[in-house]
Amino acid sequence: MATIGERIKAARILAGLSQEDLGGQMGVTKMAISKYETGGVIPNSTALIALSKALDVKIEYFFRSMSVTLSKPSYRCRKALAQKEETRILGKTAEWLERYLMVEHLTGTEKPLDLPKPEHCRIKTVSDIEKIAHKIRKEWNLGSDPIENVMDVLEQHGIKVGVVEAPESFDALTLWYNDKCPVIVVNKRFPGDRQRYNLAHELGHLVLQIESDLDAEIAAHRFAGAFLVPDDMAVRELGTQRNVLDFRELYILKHKYGMSMAAWIHRAVDLGIVTQAAAKRHWISMRAKGWHKTEPHRQVPAESPTLMRLLLFRAVSENTITRSRFAELLGVDLAKAVEPCA
Repeated sequence: MATIGERIKAARILAGLSQEDLGGQMGVTKMAISKYETGGVIPNSTALIALSKALDVKIEYFFRSMSVTLSKPSYRCRKALAQKEETRILGKTAEWLERYLMVEHLTGTEKPLDLPKPEHCRIKTVSDIEKIAHKIRKEWNLGSDPIENVMDVLEQHGIKVGVVEAPESFDALTLWYNDKCPVIVVNKRFPGDRQRYNLAHELGHLVLQIESDLDAEIAAHRFAGAFLVPDDMAVRELGTQRNVLDFRELYILKHKYGMSMAAWIHRAVDLGIVTQAAAKRHWISMRAKGWHKTEPHRQVPAESPTLMRLLLFRAVSENTITRSRFAELLGVDLAKAVEPCA
């Protein structure tokens, strides 16, 4: 169990503040903050209120009994994260996960991990990846139709999914907590198609056991496409062989399956529906239009995991927790927590 001092330090790092910065906001010295964090001085109620305001956390945060040990994360980033950014993302992840685990503890509910056994996910060729994506969809009763909410699907099978505010260079990270459960965290600011692809990509890293010289990233990309759009559905939507893909067609499929236009082109190449040369012409056209940065028109709505919220609504309706506890565990203000549709 973390001490109050350790929780103060964690909240300060999460807020991106130095000891001097925090002390300046509270009107105390850097040394005073250091003593709080090392346990040399236990802050009184007045100091805790000041810390709560300065660090933008609720008082209950400092007394939370649940703590987690996180493994070293693997990141999916466009460029290397600065140390301060990485620390803040990990801090946000740990704080959210503590609340999540407390909700499970209070409700007596924990989804068991339901991933195929490693020996059933050995791959040597890309065709093996397609088979494993089919296998998981079958075992999870997903059929071949578009997945409505990828976050909910992963959570129903024991993978915890979090959403954090982060720089645009950050896509996702995967780690394990207490060496027993996988956690995938994605960037809150991205549209749903990018979130969904990142989640499927990270799922690929979790399940694929590569036994050849296949590149792990290439394998995870192939799995992401196969998981979101099974090969039979891709052929049904696009046909077996094409010379040109209409961008209006790809836009419709993007919103039907929640997978970007660019990813659809990659999927068509993977399945031999279009040639690499034809795909290159499409990508050049997309880049000329600026669509490599933001694809046109309406974006796919960002996803949100619902399991934690549903458990909290159950707990508050059964008077297991108070409204203020509900707000603290959900990470919202009490005013929002009492709204009927908060």
